[in-house]
Amino acid sequence: QDFELKPVNVLIGANNSGKSNFLDVFAFLRDTLMDDHSRNHQDNGKAGWQGALQKRGGMENVGFEDETSFNISWFTQDLRYYLRIDKSPATLFDQIGDEQFTRISNRGKKYFDLRDSNVTLYDENGNNLLSCTIHQRTALGEFLKQMEPFIRQNRGDKQAFAFARKLSEIKIYDRIHTEIWSPLRTPKASRGERVLEEDGGNLVGVLHQLSETSPTFRRELDSLLRILFQDFLRISFPTNPQGGILISWEDKNGRVVNTAQLSDGTLKFLCLIAILKNPNPPALIGIDEIDANLHPKMQAILADMIDEASQRTQIIATTHNPDFVSMFTPEEIVILQKYKGATEMRRFSSKGALELWLEDFTTRELWLMGELESRW
Repeated sequence: QDFELKPVNVLIGANNSGKSNFLDVFAFLRDTLMDDHSRNHQDNGKAGWQGALQKRGGMENVGFEDETSFNISWFTQDLRYYLRIDKSPATLFDQIGDEQFTRISNRGKKYFDLRDSNVTLYDENGNNLLSCTIHQRTALGEFLKQMEPFIRQNRGDKQAFAFARKLSEIKIYDRIHTEIWSPLRTPKASRGERVLEEDGGNLVGVLHQLSETSPTFRRELDSLLRILFQDFLRISFPTNPQGGILISWEDKNGRVVNTAQLSDGTLKFLCLIAILKNPNPPALIGIDEIDANLHPKMQAILADMIDEASQRTQIIATTHNPDFVSMFTPEEIVILQKYKGATEMRRFSSKGALELWLEDFTTRELWLMGELESRW
């Protein structure tokens, strides 16, 4: 199914309707571009597209039942990337069946040719730049790895390279852990990171780095915490004797708590601030059950944060909360349903007669009535 992403995309639907799987499509595409140096330190196994499959339990868990291949296409206004992975009936091993990266406006100009495991990369004029053999890496991954020096020499297509880099930097936050044992509660040495890891494990380092390098971020962090917590005085990031950074949270009564003592909801909201208030976020961000564990007072502020962040990035968020989803426009709400074993997607704004219902009912009321998830 073709689907156009808006700046804000709020996914709703019953359990098992495909919301998490939709997010994982983007994570899978990102994972295919990872090599041994770019993988998260928590990932195990192979890198590249084989690692992306392995991480999800193999082809049988990624493709449709009884299908011998699956494909993903990603379009911008002028660039198209297509990847098809096949299961070979002869060897039972997975292989890339087809991969293309083209510019639509220039008669489908190709940026590489892939034949078996051999890839040829081209410059913006179609001239051969280099040829090499790839194994775990996709051709787009090889393009991303090899093209940077050519870009610096003005011998490559900067827009195409930026597109590939944006795909490689996608973040899908579907496993942020705030439990007492979670990594984000333990002090860590600063590594200069400015983007939150998908498990939230580097939260303290990111908050510290963004606070130090972006006065705007620091002002917004303090402002949001003062609005949400009446007794909040200040937040700081001291270093312990071992060199690890931790959060020090002081209230107006002189009480000071550290990262390990903060509530799950407070840590979750600090993660969302690190994600959505980042002045230079990834081009695409997905957040599963974005409002889970948050106090209702935080939800309206979170909706405003999403709207503001959408000026810098595209956001996909899932929710089961009628009150939260009512804070978004019909154009921003995406309804997912299972039908005959497959997930169907449709924007609330495209459901025709439901737009008339909005004259008498709120989005929340329509969802609770079952009308949002009725068969279209």
